[in-house]
Amino acid sequence: MFDIGFFELLLVAVVALLVVGPERLPDAIRTTARWWSGLKRTLQGAREELEREVGADDIRRELHNERILKEIEESRREMERTFSEANREVNESLQQQEEPQPSESAKPKEKAPAKVPQEPEHPRAEKEDYLPEQDETVEELQDPEYPEHWHDLGDPELNPEHPENTPKDLEKESQQEKDKQP
Repeated sequence: MFDIGFFELLLVAVVALLVVGPERLPDAIRTTARWWSGLKRTLQGAREELEREVGADDIRRELHNERILKEIEESRREMERTFSEANREVNESLQQQEEPQPSESAKPKEKAPAKVPQEPEHPRAEKEDYLPEQDETVEELQDPEYPEHWHDLGDPELNPEHPENTPKDLEKESQQEKDKQP
């Protein structure tokens, strides 16, 4: 803000020392610092009040929202343009396929072999939302090295098919029950 170098500050300090004197210099510096901080606080308060009255934050937000809306509108137009071009290309290719070619019309038409419908790889494969991961069984998905998925199988005490309930564990439990009985 101010282009004051070291030598200018040193010159001001020497002049202040000579004018004010060494006894009153600390009080003069304190007074000047108080005035300066009071002036800064007053200007900051006036700026905040002015921004509140004008609604600068609201204006900034509105400008930001308008810019985003313009970007969205441009993206929408670009997508519509792309879709219309793709639709036009598809229509042109369909029209070209529908037009009979002269070499084919001169030949006698032979029966085309009946199309054999291809069986889908999986009964659910014909669905649009089919994922190959759906074929995997629970055992294939579970890795015994990493048991974090075991919570899906419920409480091991209530579910006898829980992976933690191995035959060894069941034997230990039955042994513990026998030891508890007198």
